[in-house]
Amino acid sequence: NGSMMRHAVMAVALAAALATAGCGGHDGSHDAEDAAAGAATTAAHSMAASEMAAMSDGASDTTGAPARTTYPVEIEDCDGRMTTYAKAPERVITLDPSVAESLLLLGLKDRIVGLTEFQKPADHWAPTKADLERLHVVNDGTNYPSKESIVALAPDLVISVYPSALLDNETLPDRDGWKALGVDSFLTRSGCDVGKAERTDLSDLYADLRSLGVLFDVQDRAEAEIAKLEARVEAIQAKATAAGLEPQTVWTYSGEDDPFPAAGTGTANAIIRMAGATNAFGDTLEGFAEVSWEEVVKRDPDVVWLMTSAGTGYVEEAKGIVEKLEGDSRLAGVTAIKRKAYVVISYNESGMGTPRNVDGLERMVDGLIALKQA
Repeated sequence: NGSMMRHAVMAVALAAALATAGCGGHDGSHDAEDAAAGAATTAAHSMAASEMAAMSDGASDTTGAPARTTYPVEIEDCDGRMTTYAKAPERVITLDPSVAESLLLLGLKDRIVGLTEFQKPADHWAPTKADLERLHVVNDGTNYPSKESIVALAPDLVISVYPSALLDNETLPDRDGWKALGVDSFLTRSGCDVGKAERTDLSDLYADLRSLGVLFDVQDRAEAEIAKLEARVEAIQAKATAAGLEPQTVWTYSGEDDPFPAAGTGTANAIIRMAGATNAFGDTLEGFAEVSWEEVVKRDPDVVWLMTSAGTGYVEEAKGIVEKLEGDSRLAGVTAIKRKAYVVISYNESGMGTPRNVDGLERMVDGLIALKQA
């Protein structure tokens, strides 16, 4: 799956780990009678999140009080999929740490009964670090958890930023499979690379936060956090403008043996564009794309974004990534490498949709300014 780096290289290990996983726990399915009754109620009373947003206009009703969600409520996520929720989820499994950061930012730590962890403690985002490290981890730190370990926790929602978690996973159920088990699923728009347009901003991230605000009835908190993120973006872009940054082309590299750069529909592309630069492979409408070394040389980027901490199969630290770049004779003529024009930003801040994308944008702008001043 070109929408992400970390899990694209883990398929073999993932299959092996899950094949040997335990088979304990119950099947997680709801009582058929209750399910039928819930479906009937849902059909009769559902309201789209967009309608709620229109009604609330700024997360408050006509009395000035914070908007409240009326259940059942219909929520849109990746690729326009609509799901009706009879009530706010109470037992959530996050299938990656990035989506957990969004939930924790919205004050929903008590709803998370299981965390799929792919980050090292040193990589955790400061604003949510303490809460994240108190969550129950359901995997081994590298692979997805087994279906059995998830079902044993009796979740009512599984949620992820990764299509590989919910659309094309070889061992975990897909979205219809979870529904058959009585479990709803949410796949974020910010992590969804099925669109046909280049991603140039964080509007999908904001839409996800708003949807989660409606889903969990914390709309006021969602709007407040979005406003903070938007204000930071505005200030960072003003800094870039004031610095007089010239247009530059950026190529992302994580030390992989065959280049697999960020392309046009992913979050990394949005960060590059918001910083006033151009993605060397932004014209390829995928999240990440398989390209040749010849194409990298042909496109001759001005800057290399050293995307650290990209996971299994990649080089974790910037020093090692630089050593691979500068030790490859095929790249000796590339402008960025001749200039040693490098910007270091972690995959955890930029490879997928998370509120810490704004940190990634700030690192990009600060890095480009530093190169200009060097």
